[in-house]
Amino acid sequence: MPKINAPTVREHRSRMEAALVDAAEEILREGGGLTVGAVAGRVGIARSSVYKYVGSVDELVEAVVARDFPRWVAAVRREVDAAPAPAERILAYARANIAEGAGGDHGWRVGLAHASLSDQARERIMALHRDLETMLGEAVRNADVRHPDLLQAAVQSLVDTAVRAIDAGEDPAAVTGFTLGAIASIVRDDAAPA
Repeated sequence: MPKINAPTVREHRSRMEAALVDAAEEILREGGGLTVGAVAGRVGIARSSVYKYVGSVDELVEAVVARDFPRWVAAVRREVDAAPAPAERILAYARANIAEGAGGDHGWRVGLAHASLSDQARERIMALHRDLETMLGEAVRNADVRHPDLLQAAVQSLVDTAVRAIDAGEDPAAVTGFTLGAIASIVRDDAAPA
């Protein structure tokens, strides 16, 4: 029986799961091969003990990819909710997503998600992205535009392109300025006639 290093079994389990995800992330950031043995060695437990906390390496990869997403969504939600007008909410959505994407480790997490996850794990990650999609959809529907579906797709495409450009080394301020200008122009041009 492994030693319990917390006041309760539940807290011990939570700490061990977090330690396993931390170890998996460290290994992945270092470019190492993620194996159960490597994670167990990093945490200091037996290889077989890893399976008491996670079902597979795939679960660890998914946890690493998804780990920061609730915070990201909350940050975007705060910016969108603080914007006073519908068109400004669309811009706040774009600005906040670009800022979060520029924050550091988005690029390698996306690459990891595309390369290593099972279809089921990828679907769970996409469900997290749907929270953002819903948020943008609400902002667009409230903006009184002629082509809400096209506008939503265009905004998301521009945001995704901006984040990829920043991941590739482009200047975040320049990319953000260009993207927000393009989105503002599209929103203005698509506004329903008065």
